[in-house]
Amino acid sequence: MSNPKYKWEKLEPMTDIRVFTTLVPNESSLYAVGGCDEKGTPIDSLEVYNDETKKWTKLESMPTKRAGVAVVIIGKKLIAIGGVSETQTPLDVVEMFDLEEKKWSKVETLPEPLMGVSVIVKDSKILLIGGMAKNTNPKDLFLEYDIDQNKWKQLPSMPSPRYASSAFLLQDKLYVLGGRQGKLPSLAVDCFDFTTNKWEQLENIPSKRVFAMYAATDTHLFSMGGLSHPASKGFTNTCEVYSIEKKNWTVGNNMMVKRGDFAIGVCGGKVVCVGGLTNDGKPTNRVEAYDVKKNKWLQLADSEQSHSSCGYTMWNDKLYVVGGLSSEMGPCNFADVLYVE
Repeated sequence: MSNPKYKWEKLEPMTDIRVFTTLVPNESSLYAVGGCDEKGTPIDSLEVYNDETKKWTKLESMPTKRAGVAVVIIGKKLIAIGGVSETQTPLDVVEMFDLEEKKWSKVETLPEPLMGVSVIVKDSKILLIGGMAKNTNPKDLFLEYDIDQNKWKQLPSMPSPRYASSAFLLQDKLYVLGGRQGKLPSLAVDCFDFTTNKWEQLENIPSKRVFAMYAATDTHLFSMGGLSHPASKGFTNTCEVYSIEKKNWTVGNNMMVKRGDFAIGVCGGKVVCVGGLTNDGKPTNRVEAYDVKKNKWLQLADSEQSHSSCGYTMWNDKLYVVGGLSSEMGPCNFADVLYVE
């Protein structure tokens, strides 16, 4: 598909306004978990979007209010992990929502309060990476949660402590990119090989940025945009590409828009970047797509509504973008989806 035709669809707004929410799909449903309200206060809201009815429905609220919560679904269980509390401190609370009974329950807590963790699912177990502790120190944690035994288990520590990193599971290897160590960006790329049970430190990300966004295909890792370091230099249009085969980074052609804190996903075989904050200090609705084979950016139609600090996820080969900050109304409940016709 050399020239896919992308199309935006404006969805029904969510029931609640939410910034820093977490989206997680399951079968024909898309769940929006937690986040902050228009005053910046963490919320306990859980709602679900049904792809068949095209409607959002409120579900039983989480027992704990939180933003930036890590969420996964295993079988018929939605698990919410850590996040930011009402006092703006990390949480150790782990809660489970039964998708059939539609009820919450508390399960084994984290070993310590954490925010900014990354989570993936492998072999029906949750893998948790990094995080920020109560003392604001970045962590090198690598934990496994067994839902049947309701136990957390320590795995070999990650070489590079950090929080707010991005994690991707590719060909039985776990890649962890970027993140932060306090106010400083982390350039580290760590790879855990499940066949050898060992970590490998790969070549660092070439340039220092925070709020850069990351994506992955089977062949490449991508580091896009972000806020320069130092921040006085503003947002960047940096495009950096890591070849999994060659184990090295190259610098691609610059993005069209300097931006950070945007939605990103691989759609139609290209890395799509949606919205975010620009150097005018406002959320944008500009959209562009990167073709790694041609090292070329393609300008796409603007999104229906602008989003930054939003929830986003790939689901059924479509990029869903919800909530966050908008230029139209500030904190919002907007929902949009991008797909290839």
